[in-house]
Amino acid sequence: MSWSVTAFGKPAAVRSKLAGDFARIKCSEPEETIKTKVAEAIDAGLSVMPATDVVRVEASGSQYQPGNTPGELRNQLAVKIEPITGFLE
Repeated sequence: MSWSVTAFGKPAAVRSKLAGDFARIKCSEPEETIKTKVAEAIDAGLSVMPATDVVRVEASGSQYQPGNTPGELRNQLAVKIEPITGFLE
C-alpha cells in the first residue's frame, strides 16, 4: 500500500485539509501507525507557525513485503514541511 498527502497555504487551512486527508487514508499495520504518527508530527509543527505564514507540506509512505517471508516488511517514508518566505501579496 502507499499513501501521499500535499497541501499549500496558510497553516490553519493546511492543518484542516491534511487532517481530512489523513483520516480518509486507511493502511494495514504497521503502516497505519506510521502514517498516524506522521500526521501528528506534521500537525504539531503547523500548530506553532505564525497564522500569516504560507507553508507547503508533502508527505508520503509505502509498505511492501520484500520477499516471501511472512512478517517481513519494508516501509518508505518522506515528509517535507516548507515555510514559503519572501511571499509577495
